[in-house]
Amino acid sequence: MAKEFTQGNYRRGVMPLAILSLLKKRDMYGLELVQEMSRISGGTVSTQEGSMYPVLYKLLEAELISDERRLVGKRLARIYYHLEPSGEEFLKELVSEYRAVTGGVYRLIEFGESSDE
Repeated sequence: MAKEFTQGNYRRGVMPLAILSLLKKRDMYGLELVQEMSRISGGTVSTQEGSMYPVLYKLLEAELISDERRLVGKRLARIYYHLEPSGEEFLKELVSEYRAVTGGVYRLIEFGESSDE
């Protein structure tokens, strides 16, 4: 039961931050985003490709990223996602907010672990 309160909600909450951070380095397609997210995070931040697309669509709708269809080989086409300047600004805000929140959470954890005074 405890897992439903931690992993799913937490990972869903950091998905835009993770996607935008990856796209800051280079354009990527869906499966590549999933694979790189897992690889770079050491498996601690991962998702299924299908679960990531609703987040990508919201980022597209907000014009934080754009997409481009690219032909790979003779018939295979992939949709590559690109971080837009507005997405870079939003990423800076997310990173700042994430650092503040995680800093507060660490302080709460330390408070809870400290001996009673």
